[in-house]
Amino acid sequence: MLCFVVGISGCISSSVKVAVDYPGSWNGTITDSSGTQTIEGTGNKTIDLGSITGSLRVKVEKKDKGSDTLTVSAIRGDETVNSMNSSTGSGELDDVTLSIYLTS
Repeated sequence: MLCFVVGISGCISSSVKVAVDYPGSWNGTITDSSGTQTIEGTGNKTIDLGSITGSLRVKVEKKDKGSDTLTVSAIRGDETVNSMNSSTGSGELDDVTLSIYLTS
């Protein structure tokens, strides 16, 4: 498992989105100040979380255990504020965990 924590500041009115980029099947969870929601899909998907601040944790795992790279990005407005992927240099992991703190 790969995990990274970073603090991000920006305009509170900007919508926060989570983008999952993976050609196969995946599932996971998004946890923020409003609670935890389950996400799943096949292929690329963008989830709009609205205007949020505070802790954001996204965990996504491959359901098909394919060898393609799984990428999870946090986007605020038009800017990618953080991105993690399953490529480790020594191979592919089956999951990605992205943790950030969004300030106003």
